[in-house]
Amino acid sequence: MLSYTQVSPSADDGEHLVTQQLFRKWIRENSATLAGNDGEKASPSAELAKKIATLRLASGMSQSELATALGLSRSAIAALETGRSSARIHIPRLAELFQVPMELFLSGMTEQSFRMDLSVDEHDLIALYRRLPVASKISVQKYVERQTRTAENDD
Repeated sequence: MLSYTQVSPSADDGEHLVTQQLFRKWIRENSATLAGNDGEKASPSAELAKKIATLRLASGMSQSELATALGLSRSAIAALETGRSSARIHIPRLAELFQVPMELFLSGMTEQSFRMDLSVDEHDLIALYRRLPVASKISVQKYVERQTRTAENDD
């Protein structure tokens, strides 16, 4: 959510809440854009639809296989993945099926900055990982998680 205020001297507390209309006018007048935004406007349902399709592809599932797992038709999955149908009621089952937290569907993946000392090979792996498309990144994460669990069970 975006919040905005216009600071100006006044008789009361010194701040006035800018109306949405004034804020939109300011955006138009200043040709303001969000950093990293390619100009596409995506609704929350479109973003959710993209996440479902990406997770399905990263898991190597067809729409038919996902439909069977959810007890839906293939055309219902197509509708979910294009945002023509609401996926909200399916979020808990999708999270369980793809082994991801439900928050991923609700708020998305977040980036966090932190400092860490890396070996040369770790640096190379991270550089390669960053060049992957999102679906491949999810596949890599799932692979590493499986390998880690296998290694822990062997100990």
